[in-house]
Amino acid sequence: MIKEYSDEISFNILTSKQSYVNDFHLHNFYELFLLLDGELDFCVQQTFYHLTPGSLMMINDLELHKAINRKETPYKRIYIHIPPSFFNKYIADDMDLSACFTARNIGEQNMIHLKDKQISYFVKQFNQITENKKNLQLGSKILLETYLIQLLVFVNNIFNLSTPHFMFQYTPTVQDIMNYMEGHLTDTITLDSLAQIFSLSKYYICHIFKAETGTTIINYLLLLRISRAKQLLCDGKNVTETCYLSGFGNYSNFITTFKKHTGYTPKKYSTLFGRQDNTTLT
Repeated sequence: MIKEYSDEISFNILTSKQSYVNDFHLHNFYELFLLLDGELDFCVQQTFYHLTPGSLMMINDLELHKAINRKETPYKRIYIHIPPSFFNKYIADDMDLSACFTARNIGEQNMIHLKDKQISYFVKQFNQITENKKNLQLGSKILLETYLIQLLVFVNNIFNLSTPHFMFQYTPTVQDIMNYMEGHLTDTITLDSLAQIFSLSKYYICHIFKAETGTTIINYLLLLRISRAKQLLCDGKNVTETCYLSGFGNYSNFITTFKKHTGYTPKKYSTLFGRQDNTTLT
């Protein structure tokens, strides 16, 4: 189900056994995801991370991702969803609050691991945010955002000092297929063309890709193009330019597909999510 756009910050603390989404997907917001208990594998584009208690994931609105609970035992996590417009309100010379989401290559350096005292601080700030959400008194929204700002400063300081955690990647063949698709989005990419390029049968390519990633080549390629289209629209490209530069080719199909996966027409998305600071993600 597509979540409608909102300027509101959303958050929760949950315990469950099931993976909350079974396939790769994209958000229209930035996400902080802190694992408190259990273990998860978390896939972001071409990389996956093994999460243990204290693992904090930082995911932006362009990154394909999913969580996998391989042990099928309960896991507990906190998530905070932050609309991009939030960062436009709080711009400082000494720190970009969105840096932990944007100042890195897509699908890289998504995870930092918090120590016990840092986990306690994160949970404390989360509880303050939760309490102020319930509070209907004057100034409660300002206080909520103040606690979130403090949390983002805290996360960014750790992010700036952290070294990348070891990232598990796919086998070379699957990695090469992913790299090829990402680098040739404006080309006509089919299973037959991939089979020819990699000198493998298309059935074998489909099998190994689905076995390792849990999704199909066609679905992954489509999400890559949606992600590229989102970035182009945010960077100020018009709908026609975006359609062709993201590899859709067919204008009407682009409009329909984009709305299906984001909840908005490309024009509406550009209006809502266009980055006023002209930040370009790598």
